[in-house]
Amino acid sequence: MNEITDTRLFRDSDFYLVPLCLLLMFIFMYIKRRKYNGLQMQRYFIPALVWRLVFVFFYAVIVQYYYGAGDTLMYYRGVTDMYHAVSDDWSHLADIFLVEKMEPSNPIYTYFMYDGHSVTHYYMENAGTFAVCKFALPFSLLFGNSYVCISFCLSLFSFAGCWRIYKMFCEMFPRLQWKFALSILFLPSILFWGGSLLKDSICMGSLGFALYAAYQIFFTKRKVFVSLIILLACCTLLLYIKPYILLCLLPAFILWMFLGFRKRIADSGVRRLATLFLFAGALVGGVLLLGKLTQTELASQYSTERIVETAQGLQDEYSKLEESTGSGYSVGPIGDSFASLLLLFPLGVITTFFRPFLFEVRNPLMLISALEAFAFLCLIYMAFRKIGFRRFFKTVFSSPVLVFCFVFAFVFAGIVGVTTANFGSLARYKIPCLPFFLMMVFIVMDQSGKFSPSVVFGRRLF
Repeated sequence: MNEITDTRLFRDSDFYLVPLCLLLMFIFMYIKRRKYNGLQMQRYFIPALVWRLVFVFFYAVIVQYYYGAGDTLMYYRGVTDMYHAVSDDWSHLADIFLVEKMEPSNPIYTYFMYDGHSVTHYYMENAGTFAVCKFALPFSLLFGNSYVCISFCLSLFSFAGCWRIYKMFCEMFPRLQWKFALSILFLPSILFWGGSLLKDSICMGSLGFALYAAYQIFFTKRKVFVSLIILLACCTLLLYIKPYILLCLLPAFILWMFLGFRKRIADSGVRRLATLFLFAGALVGGVLLLGKLTQTELASQYSTERIVETAQGLQDEYSKLEESTGSGYSVGPIGDSFASLLLLFPLGVITTFFRPFLFEVRNPLMLISALEAFAFLCLIYMAFRKIGFRRFFKTVFSSPVLVFCFVFAFVFAGIVGVTTANFGSLARYKIPCLPFFLMMVFIVMDQSGKFSPSVVFGRRLF
């Protein structure tokens, strides 16, 4: 077996494979775009996709010529090894797709062990990493293992998921289509980190597909059977790749359902009685479901017995990364009790949404994150200043969908903010919660009657 040592992200074959990929992609997207003829949201469809593809190329250039290393290179090595194995024998597809992770007994294990990089086989023994490579393999086979084409395809999947979140919120709040587009389709963090050969691209796509499918099943009652299949498939992807996203999403969505059903009951006496039973049912069902998920090997580290140990391990891991990159931060050490973790939670939320501060910038890429965080800080300051802190949260807790956004965004932000301890990693990990936080703020601002639905920042911020 020949060793595979070529880790270049740009190759000569891209001169004809990339145009072919783009041609097929835009033919497909123009056909899909026709569904939105006459709707305002149609104007954002193609531009949002184009910006994602631009950022895919930008990210590849930075990884290849600035960083020279990164998770995406490791995933690409894994996909390349799979590509060679399948090219040698198509029956190896079964050895890839019918297993959860790589084992030394697997016939293709040697492809990862002797690919010239020494460590690829260790990464493939992780179910989450292996799932990313499996997901990317069909696109690798379709486009000659071109990294750019694989990333374009994953970017399209991520865009499709984000578009479903955008469409769902536009159905509920049609006045805010421009602000929702800014929140989910054109947010720089999502464009940069949510569109390449990374876990984050698959997770953003899966999150959007799963949420919209659940919305159709439980609220609009449309395409229930198809939506159920999509929901199960995307929740499985999240469980394999980043189970903590699913563990944050489930209780928030269950709460949304509970409050939504409660609000539909007109009679106050019946509503109070139903509240007791609905809340008990939602609580028991949610606890049982989360307990069942955390009993699996994939999510066992997030069980109540191990969550503190897991948080401590992640914090230690990223603290070591801080020493080598100089982009670290600390919200305080996590103690041995769950209470110590909860005490750091507010600082984790602040860190996720509003840091790095401008004076914490250490490199050009951190500056982008810092400017985005500063914009978030200005936006929430404007909202609190004109609406008032109390009225802001009164509006949030009066709407089931806003409660969903609040719970998912703040629980997720607290978790990643406390455990990450490195601004570079935080910029990636926080992207699932950012659009929900932004859309929540925009909805509250609009319902206050003091802000224009088409203007984000006025001439006077303060």
